[in-house]
Amino acid sequence: MSNNITTKKASFGTPEQKGNVTIYPAVPAEARRLARGQKMRAAAYVRVSTDSAGQETSLILQKEYYETYIQSKPDYEFVGIYEDDGITATSVEKRKGFLRMMEDCQAGKIDIILTKSISRFARNTGDLLYYVNMLNALNPPVEIYFETDRMSTFGTSGETIITLLGLFAQEESRAKSEAVTWAVDNLFAQGKYYAFPILGFDKEKGRENPLTINEEEAKTVRLCYAMTVMGHSFGEIAQTLNMLGLKSKLGNIHWTTGAVVALLSNEKNAGALRARKTVTINYKTHKSKKNEGEKDQYYATGHHEAIVPPLAYDIVLRIIKNRKGNSKGIPSLKAISEGALKGFVVVCKNLRGYLLDDYSEASRSVYEEDESTEISILADKASIFDLRTYDIVSTISFDDRTKPSCSINGSKVVFNKACRKTLGTDNAEVLFHPSKAILALRAAIGEVPAEHINEVSIVKPVHLSHFVPVALESARLVSEYRYRIYGTRRTKNGECIMLFDLLNAEIIPSKKDTYILPDKYVGRYGNSYYENIAACGLHKIDIDGLWQALHESRPTDSLAGQIVELTEFCQKSLAEFDLLKNITP
Repeated sequence: MSNNITTKKASFGTPEQKGNVTIYPAVPAEARRLARGQKMRAAAYVRVSTDSAGQETSLILQKEYYETYIQSKPDYEFVGIYEDDGITATSVEKRKGFLRMMEDCQAGKIDIILTKSISRFARNTGDLLYYVNMLNALNPPVEIYFETDRMSTFGTSGETIITLLGLFAQEESRAKSEAVTWAVDNLFAQGKYYAFPILGFDKEKGRENPLTINEEEAKTVRLCYAMTVMGHSFGEIAQTLNMLGLKSKLGNIHWTTGAVVALLSNEKNAGALRARKTVTINYKTHKSKKNEGEKDQYYATGHHEAIVPPLAYDIVLRIIKNRKGNSKGIPSLKAISEGALKGFVVVCKNLRGYLLDDYSEASRSVYEEDESTEISILADKASIFDLRTYDIVSTISFDDRTKPSCSINGSKVVFNKACRKTLGTDNAEVLFHPSKAILALRAAIGEVPAEHINEVSIVKPVHLSHFVPVALESARLVSEYRYRIYGTRRTKNGECIMLFDLLNAEIIPSKKDTYILPDKYVGRYGNSYYENIAACGLHKIDIDGLWQALHESRPTDSLAGQIVELTEFCQKSLAEFDLLKNITP
């Protein structure tokens, strides 16, 4: 019996006798260790949130303080100092020192952690409670003591108070995050941006210090642009860089297609800077995503000295947008230079980055300076009758689904079965006249060859996400609605075309038996007949005149002329590596 009491006294306080019951009071863990002749294995956790010089000094002072403090306590055994510098405090994922300390606690190497405050330990309430509970569940449990807050995780009220303090710390972190975002917004608004150096540039620390060209690295950048402008694929460029043993900014000598495209896409090479490409949505996780309109974005031209001419960057960017896979060549708009469809531009679903002005320029390029692009039809040649007392009735009033028509819905153009039946084919080439806002289909019938026609299948919806906005803009239509346009077919010598006037597009209502007519029919009567005839002039193509509906299209893009301007740039860039003879357009 006496041996049992002795054992109890080693683990509990002085026993109290109440009647026939002996009470052995609990004692703090620290007192129990002292009673057994054991010291508390103490560690400290210190942290600063930035890597500035002032914060570095603060970190050194914190470490010196805790090391001196722990070693001066006779009941403490110094385990070490765990530190994190220049790392955000809202999440522990990136704090290597903190995570290493948790591992040592689980391994039974630490009895107590000393830290300045709850905000030093964690500003995320979820993380704070998770690690407090984890340390309490260990055997033996590990205590955390927050000096500024004078709070220990041991005790009945500790968890409740720590939770409240953690919420305050989290709110403080949110407020600081908003303050930092506000400060960055103001700097951007003042034209002050921080530019990180990429291949071809160097930069000294500090927001105000500019990017400076690293001439040796810049040679690699210029070579990539020169080869792209000359029509080489991104895969061929990567192979050339690997063959020459050229390094990336991080010293990598294995180039891939993706790495080449990333290099070519960076606006810094042309002396510009795009600020706020990404945004941080959650201040707790600090995970970033592409800025898709959540925050203002800034694009500054002439921000620093350029490695390549801005023209080279613009051309390469357009090539990147329009290339499919690892293809070669220079993508460009093509226009028809002769025949009934003169001035029409081929619609290619793989072409991106072209605006209505680009299509208009390509269309105008096939006309002579003094040549008119308009078709003039006189009223007295349109009809032998005087129909000025009549009005034009929209075809939608009759809603004849057997008529050839196309509909525009979102990014898709859909041609109905009547179009395929009328053309006599499931494949056709889509054309567009930008100044007349007219779509056209053309196909070869009978023995007429069609090798040179860029056909698409019109059996199913044609996805033209990059072209549809251009077509709608030409007729001043908005993308929120669905449209239907009825078609007109013209055929001669086995050559068949179909025309769709976007200016006569009719809105397809969401409710049945509802008709939405173009604005020109409102309050109009009588003499609009002849205006309509003139507007549909292209539908009245004179089939006895020059036809050639299948005349081959040819590249008319201004891109070709711009590339010629870069000849000297390309030659110099290749000469830097003695590649003038080895690499040809």
